[in-house]
Order: sequence, then structure tokens, then C-alpha cells
Amino acid sequence: MGRNVLALILVAALVSPSGLPGAQQETSEKAEARRLLIEASHLVKDIPESQQPSAAANISGQLVRAGDLPDALATARSLKAAEDQALANGSIAWQLAHGGDFTQALALIENTVEGQTRGVDYEQLADLRAETGDLKGALQIARRIRNDPDRLVDTLVRVASRRAKVGDPSGARAALGDALKVAEEALRENASHAVELTEIATTQSEIGDAADASITLDRFSQLVHQLGATESNGVSLQRLASAQAQIGDLASAQRTLEDISRGHSDLAWMFISQEQARQGLMADALENAARISNLGFRASTLREIAIISGTHGSLNDAVEAINQIPLMPERAEALATLALEQAENENPEASGTLQLAWKLATEMGADPSGHALGTIAVTRAILGDFAGAQQIVREMSMPEARVWPLWNITSFMVRAGHTQEALALAEEQDAAHPKAYALLGVAEGILSRLEAEQKTLSARH
Repeated sequence: MGRNVLALILVAALVSPSGLPGAQQETSEKAEARRLLIEASHLVKDIPESQQPSAAANISGQLVRAGDLPDALATARSLKAAEDQALANGSIAWQLAHGGDFTQALALIENTVEGQTRGVDYEQLADLRAETGDLKGALQIARRIRNDPDRLVDTLVRVASRRAKVGDPSGARAALGDALKVAEEALRENASHAVELTEIATTQSEIGDAADASITLDRFSQLVHQLGATESNGVSLQRLASAQAQIGDLASAQRTLEDISRGHSDLAWMFISQEQARQGLMADALENAARISNLGFRASTLREIAIISGTHGSLNDAVEAINQIPLMPERAEALATLALEQAENENPEASGTLQLAWKLATEMGADPSGHALGTIAVTRAILGDFAGAQQIVREMSMPEARVWPLWNITSFMVRAGHTQEALALAEEQDAAHPKAYALLGVAEGILSRLEAEQKTLSARH
């Protein structure tokens, strides 16, 4: 299919205005969202060059959601590099598929995306297809991935995980069976593909097939030990120990670690300590986290332990984990992230955690990266404190630090009925990057609210 023919097909897919009651208001609000997105797209050329591809991808995807495919494609074409255009076209394809049009999504990928990026897009569309309940369609999309067995296995594993989450264990097992076949075929060509067995095993455990997971990991273990004492063997043993921890077999994981040098064991200790935290073994989790030699990696592991405990367990245990993070900025960010997770899970302790994070952040003084303060601002918005969220953002001096929080805060404000206030916040941004994302957030908020209202209306009828 030629590019010109594809363009005609894509343009023809635009949805005409509905004649249903309330459609005029919806069309007007959707037009406003589209206008804001086009304004944001015009700012892409003025933001830092390294950030232009992701900005264009995010904006073009939402343009599709707003029913404006031509401007979405134009936004993708505005990027200079072909690989950057491919990223934006992948976002467009995903939104087309999310709207139910897999045919056009696949046509767009086939005609505009090359190389590894195409495999990533197929993986995402297969996952989306599996979520809709169409296992056969998901597997058909997955099989479009050619000459990349590792990517194909990853995709089949994702499909299996998705089917398990929606209550289809037989479909999950079918996808994992295909994944095992692909992995074994790849192994005959090159032993390096063995690592894919760990992904299969952890997903088998996820769907409740503990015995199959153990068999798959035993197969991987045999292959690893056949390699002998090499550096790649050390990495593979780390993956084995990590997978054993992920399926809950902590004893085997720790035995495997006895054969690994300290420098190669960090990833495994991370998974072991996180699994122990999930099982409520906080003392063991903290002890093993302390074994991680890389300080940055140790800090991120302690943060994850705190989130696991604080979201579904004890705030005191979470704070104890965070207090073991050596640097104050990382502790503040960990507390803020925990508060965010709690707020998203409607945990009543979110406000208390947020106060602790704010206290530590203010004691710390300047936060050049804005990570902790940005997360605190977004959490305040989730909890409905829009004035507090805006105050934090307005005090951030670095434009780049305002990008992520503005994107989220403006969206939450619109969904809560504060559209004009969110627009004012966007318009007061003097730098292109934060302004583009603030406008994007307002548009996303409008579209999310319209979709929620339509879903409510459909449920009543």
C-alpha cells in the first residue's frame, strides 16, 4: 500500500459530529481540546531538541483522541529525524487502536515505522488487543514481529499477562506456550536467548502455575551452568536469582547468589528484598537491601520497599526504609513518591505521608531537579488541593522541572471542573516546554471528562 493511499484511508476515518442529545456541547469542548493541542504542537520546535520527539508523540496521540488525525500526522512529520517521526507515529497508531481501529493502526505502522521501533509498536498493539478480549487477534499482531525472537517472546508474555489479569487463564497459558516454542527455537540458534525463559517463568508464576514456573527456571538454570565460569554466566546467574525471587522462591534465590560475586548481585538483591517486603518480612528486606553495593540502586530499592509497605502495609515500616536512604534529596523524593502512590490508591494515610514529604523537602532547601517538589505538587492535585499544587509549581525556577507536574495538575483540575483556572495556569508559562505540557494536560482533562460523561450516559441507557 502506498503512502498516498494510506493518507486517504486515514483521513476518511475521521468521525462526523454525532446527532445525539448533548453532542453539540461535546463537539464544542472537543474542538477546544483540539485547539489547545494544535497550540501545543506549534511550541514543539521551541522546546529542547532532545525532548521534541516525546512531546510530539504525546501531543499527536491526543490529537487522534480529539478526532484530528491530519494534524496528528502533521505533528509527527514536523520532526526532522525519521526515528523521531516513528515514535510519534507509534503514538498515533496506539490511539487509533485504542479507539477500536486496529486496521488503520497497523497500516500506519507498516507504512511509516521501521526497525526495532516497529517491533515495539506491534508489542503495544498486541497488548491492547489482548485487553479487548481478542486473544486470536493479539497473537496475529504479535506474529508480525519477525527476526527478533526476544521481542516476540516479550510480546507473547505481555499478552499472557494481560489475559490473566482479565480472568482468562487458558488464554494466558496458550500465549505462554507459544512463547516457550519461540524461545526454544531461538535457543537452537544462540544460547543468549535463554534469558527469555526467566520472563516466561515469572509470568507462569503470576497466573498461578508455580510448578511450570519452576520447571522453566530449572531449564534456564541448566543452560546457565553449562556456560561455566564466565562474566556472562555471572549476569545470567543474577537473572536466575532475580527470577527465583520474583516467583517467591527466596531460598533458591539466596542459594544462587552464593555463586555470584558482589558486583554482579545488586539486581538479585533488589528483587529478593522487594519480595520479602511483599511478604511482610521487613527486617529481612532492609537487611538485604543494605547488601546492594551501588548507592543509587540501593536508594531506588529502598524507595520501592517503602512503596510496597506504605501502600498496602505499615507507614512506620515505609518510613523506616526511607530513613535508610543516605541522601536527603532521595529521601524526600521517596516520601513524595510514596504519598503519590497512596493517593492514587485512595489510602487515607496519603495526607500524613505528604506532610512528612513536604517537611523534609522544605528542610532540604533548594531542589534544583524539582523531583520531590513536583511529585508533592501532583499529589496535592490528586487530593484536591489545587491552590497548594499551583503554588509549588509557580515557585519552581527551572522550566524543565515544571513540565511533568503541570501536565498532571492541569489535567486533574479540568476533570474537577476548574478548566478556566487550569487554562490560566498554562497561559502564564513563559517557556515553551512547560507551556506545551500544561496545554496538553488541559486538553487531556477535557477529553477524559467527556469520555467519562459519555460512559455514564451510556450506562443509564
